[in-house]
Amino acid sequence: MSAIRALAEQLALRSDDELRSLLAVRPDLILPPVPDFAALAARASTRVSLQRALDTVSRPQLQVLEAIVVLGEDDGAAVTRARLASAFTTADAEALDVILADLGRRALVVGSAEEGFLPVGALPDALGPYPAGLGRPFRTLARSVPRYGPALVHAVALVDAGSATEAMTAAFAAQVLDGVVTDPDAWNCVLAGAPADAATLLSRLRDAPVGSTATAGEGGASPAVRWLLDRCLLAPLDALHVELPRGVGMALRGHAVFASLETSPPVGTERTTRASLRDNAAFGAIAETLRLVTALLGSVAATPVSTLRSGGVGVRELRRVREALGSNDGEAAWLLELAAAVGLLTLDPDDSRWKTSRLDAWEALDRDAQWLLLVEGWLAVDRAPALVGSRLPDGTAINALAAEASRPDAPMVRQRFLAVATDLSGADLSGAGPEGDGPEGDGPEGDGEPAAGPAAVPVLTEQSVIALATWHQPRLHRRFARLLPGMLTEAASLGLTGSGALTDAGRLVAEGRFEEAADLIRRALPAPVSHVVLQADLTAVAPGYLQPEVARGLLRMSTPEGQGPATTYRFSADSIRSALDAGEDAESILAFLRTSSATEIPQALSYLVEDTASRYGTLRVGRAGSYLRTDDDAVAAAVLADPRAAALGILQVAPTVLVSPASPQELTALLRDLGFAPAADAVAAVAKVPSNAAEPAPAARVSPEQLRSRLNPWSVAEEEIAAQVTALRSARPGPADSASGSDSEILLGLETLRAAIRSRSRIRLGTADSEGNQVRQVLVPLSVSGGRLRVFDPEKQVEKVVSVHRVMDVEILEGSPADG
Repeated sequence: MSAIRALAEQLALRSDDELRSLLAVRPDLILPPVPDFAALAARASTRVSLQRALDTVSRPQLQVLEAIVVLGEDDGAAVTRARLASAFTTADAEALDVILADLGRRALVVGSAEEGFLPVGALPDALGPYPAGLGRPFRTLARSVPRYGPALVHAVALVDAGSATEAMTAAFAAQVLDGVVTDPDAWNCVLAGAPADAATLLSRLRDAPVGSTATAGEGGASPAVRWLLDRCLLAPLDALHVELPRGVGMALRGHAVFASLETSPPVGTERTTRASLRDNAAFGAIAETLRLVTALLGSVAATPVSTLRSGGVGVRELRRVREALGSNDGEAAWLLELAAAVGLLTLDPDDSRWKTSRLDAWEALDRDAQWLLLVEGWLAVDRAPALVGSRLPDGTAINALAAEASRPDAPMVRQRFLAVATDLSGADLSGAGPEGDGPEGDGPEGDGEPAAGPAAVPVLTEQSVIALATWHQPRLHRRFARLLPGMLTEAASLGLTGSGALTDAGRLVAEGRFEEAADLIRRALPAPVSHVVLQADLTAVAPGYLQPEVARGLLRMSTPEGQGPATTYRFSADSIRSALDAGEDAESILAFLRTSSATEIPQALSYLVEDTASRYGTLRVGRAGSYLRTDDDAVAAAVLADPRAAALGILQVAPTVLVSPASPQELTALLRDLGFAPAADAVAAVAKVPSNAAEPAPAARVSPEQLRSRLNPWSVAEEEIAAQVTALRSARPGPADSASGSDSEILLGLETLRAAIRSRSRIRLGTADSEGNQVRQVLVPLSVSGGRLRVFDPEKQVEKVVSVHRVMDVEILEGSPADG
């Protein structure tokens, strides 16, 4: 039966809730919407859609799918429940039924326990050429590998002396060999006469069917390799590579596809740590990350970060940022990526430099809000900061903020990491009762002290996290192995883990309870201090995290020294002048110090402030685009008295000298409009002072709420799913529209071609030539992949390739099997 038609019939029989469940798991089926169930089944059978669906199935689900494909590939018939159970040496029957039901709900298989199960559409292609890590069958290798087909006939005489090989075809020889390796007794007899190294060589290819051997010449092949090649237990792909046939691979696995159905996830952990150590490490990391981000923004505000011509931040610029922060290259790159992810750094397209954005809004946020902003930005950003510094295939290194670090799948991998970390760390929050508001609720006095947690918590390791993530999504193992180690380090910097263990805040973030996580952080971090300790050596010591307004005031009038929350600020004549330049005076500076100091102001510091302020401003520097010089005081007074002169900002700097920020041309035109007759000064004509561009207006202040990043996973809304279900139910029975009908016919034709390839049958193929005329031929299909069909023309005795889009119809000629 046609799996696509069967799927369309099954989808039509599903309830609305079952359809909504399917579309929620596979949202790409309705992007764009489909008109009827036939089109829905056709789209669910496409290779692209199936590959997306396979990326979300677990290890046991993938095992069952691969077993169905392996067992059904020989004859294309449905795989019965009993035959499927025999594909596993050990399997829980109840668990197998649950998996089959779930795969049916996901529209990955069709059928039932009574009728058997079939893979949907292009599922064999989506799984790849080696499902379950097994090679291709004997008959497929006979058609694909030169000289292997004729060698099969000779191999039959070696492994089965009772078979008559006269006039035996390669297809029949493949069938005989397949029967030998699937029979345990016959297989043991074959291995009994094998050389000593043959079993070792076969075991190396049991899970990876393609390997390399020294077969460059007669002298290069070992006796074991030569023995296996003579009996076609290995198929030579080229001079140095061989493939283990599928039947031999299954025989090595105990005549099964898999040794066991892996229904139990690997959730074991090797080490534990104390909850107090975990929390101390996490809260310390949060405080340090927030401090470094603030320091980074201050450094970039003073000196924007330049980029390379090819994009990204170069090594030299990264070193400058690293030295400003007192960190290493990896941490500096991570902070740059994190700040850019939440919009605190933006790339100016005019000069290709990264500059601060919304700095005031960041400083106005409380620390818990700052932390939440960074966490949400990290979860949502489609980049992998840990890739910075790694090498590309051409040997070049990936730079910070470069396009090469972009990974669209990074948000999905982070979500999987948090889910895996939660599974490895246990199910329940410590100290969270049914009425509690977080994992570490207030103490009995309600003073915000965290309650006691468990004595020991499991430590997450790279191996355990990657192993469990791979069990949930085995087809994504390579990206997990590449991205998860770096994400473990990033999660530790954000306090989602501490000492390698998942924190309560990390668990809340994994569950999507962001506000509760921020509240936990607010109660756990020490309150910011509002005072410093002034010392006689012209320094101020901050005994902890300072309130933002106190820290900003100290930065205006002093220079920070050292690292960490207990920062030392040093006062000097230059730092005091910086405060005076910002509009302060001696009285306001001393008033701020008296308010913000826990001790009296040292006399040396008072003298420094007053002495620097007394000598400040004896010279005044301003900007002037042009000047007006006259010997008549009355003329200068008349110009100043005219209200129209105020438009150009004319100021008097001496009894007979006026200045204006306007250009000489603008000032001359205005004075002539006022009735004066100015002349250009000779000195100005020789050396004109260039007019500086107007300073850009300060950016409008952005509210802190506008900084908040929200997760936006690729999915469809409930309203879209409901509308699609309504459209499917209201569709009239009959042929679909031309577009969907064309897609369905193409998929049905491909399904017929694969059935003919499996059964080795001739087909009558209708194709359209270059002029649009239909041509019908009797051909033998050999393979179909990549949009191309490889066929054999028995009349002309040649092979040729036909584009799938030219195929108009396919008909299998019954009772006409093709010769192998």
